[in-house]
Amino acid sequence: MKIYNIISKLRSLLFLAILFTITGCDEEFLNIPPETFQTDGNFYKTEADFEQATTAVYSALQKYVASAYVLEETRSDNTMPDQLLDGGQLGGGPQLNFIDRFTMDSGASPVNAAWVIIYDAIKDINFTLSFLEGADLNEDFKKRTEAELKFFRAYFHFVAVRYWGDTPLVLEPVTSPEQAFAIARTPANTVYESIISDTNFALSVLPVSYTGSDIGRVTQGAARMLLAKVYLTRQDYANAQSQLNSIIGSNEYSLLNDYAAIFNPTNKNHDESIFEAQFKEGPEGESSRFVYTFAPLDSRGVVVVGPDGGGGRNIPTNSIVNAYEPNDLRKDISIAFYDRNPSPVWYIKKYDNDTDPEFARTPDNWPIYRYADALLMQAEAMNEQSYQTGTPFNLLNMVRTRAGLPALTPTDLPNQSAFRDAVAQERRVELAFENHRWFDLVRTGKAVEVMTAHGEEELANPTMPSSDIVGIEPESYIITADELLYPIPIRELEVSPNLQPQNPGY
Repeated sequence: MKIYNIISKLRSLLFLAILFTITGCDEEFLNIPPETFQTDGNFYKTEADFEQATTAVYSALQKYVASAYVLEETRSDNTMPDQLLDGGQLGGGPQLNFIDRFTMDSGASPVNAAWVIIYDAIKDINFTLSFLEGADLNEDFKKRTEAELKFFRAYFHFVAVRYWGDTPLVLEPVTSPEQAFAIARTPANTVYESIISDTNFALSVLPVSYTGSDIGRVTQGAARMLLAKVYLTRQDYANAQSQLNSIIGSNEYSLLNDYAAIFNPTNKNHDESIFEAQFKEGPEGESSRFVYTFAPLDSRGVVVVGPDGGGGRNIPTNSIVNAYEPNDLRKDISIAFYDRNPSPVWYIKKYDNDTDPEFARTPDNWPIYRYADALLMQAEAMNEQSYQTGTPFNLLNMVRTRAGLPALTPTDLPNQSAFRDAVAQERRVELAFENHRWFDLVRTGKAVEVMTAHGEEELANPTMPSSDIVGIEPESYIITADELLYPIPIRELEVSPNLQPQNPGY
């Protein structure tokens, strides 16, 4: 999809529109929309206006994927922060070591940033939907726009409910301070019901595919993947299987022969892609910079070519490095070794596509849903209903053989538990560094067990020497069930008491 260069302008417009709505006067002459300024009185009129507003939501998706790794990979056994980062990053506001080691508190800035990104996006979605309903537009355009917006409202609520459990369900525009302060947390089950409702509407309207500059917009396949993930999270395996059957049976998607081609920026929105966050290299402000965020500190000229030296925010652990089987073709495509002195480390290679020596910007898209994920989800959903020796093995082995690994047989995996473990292992290495691992651990009930073992491994054989500034503490890597959710950000609790109580353990 073409990402237009109107995002900053539109954010200002939405703020002004809300401001005018809140502070509107009764005097007639003050209610006349000025010709030289865009407000809610003269903006939400044309298809172009709503197209711009929808594009802004895709921009919110860009912001979300740019930072989600902290709460979805670093929190897991896949990655950790570079210990050469200064103490302010490891233990100050960002609390990166504390997030990694389960010693964080409710002031961690990545948690607050996630809250702001998610609920800002939902706010803008609701505001646009409120104007769309009465707009004099082509009905097909209106329905497709509503479907896109409701998909994203469901998507962001789904992230929120997995981060915080009971979380605000916001379905109407917030146009006054009184409304904002009245927002309270909604039971998770109710949030899930709304997510399913919004996604089903999107599914009923969205096209199977797009052409031209619209490629990259959300499709039926993306909506079905969202539903399937919701159902898997809720252990509704039959409904998950139904949605995945439709994806697999649509013949819209297929595995690429070459795993590396999935992440090649010249091959975006390929046959395996179901949905990607779109980026492009260039000066327009639509580029990504994943390799600069993830690369080890002091790696300029070796890992990155541009002006930054590497952010060190997302370093592979010994655990994920050792998770690959011998001869797995995915390992050398996903990770590489940087022989740094001091503290040599592995780094994520999937997004290592920078070419500009003057600017830290890259063209990499971010994979959100892809076909290999759908195949493994379907294998899991079927196995959770009953152990079977046919189709689930075929689905699992399609992914394995692409990676150059031998097919697994019922002799290798003789029961439901063994097959379950094999799917979890395959998901970990196939989808490594794509922000699935933490959610997978939580939804399968394995997070406490796996992360406790990972902590013991890190204490005995650390991926890299711990920072002198923020070293190992007695409570490091001690995880409890309370920590499967993140805290409500402290600043939100301070300004909105209705969000109380805080999640247990914080």
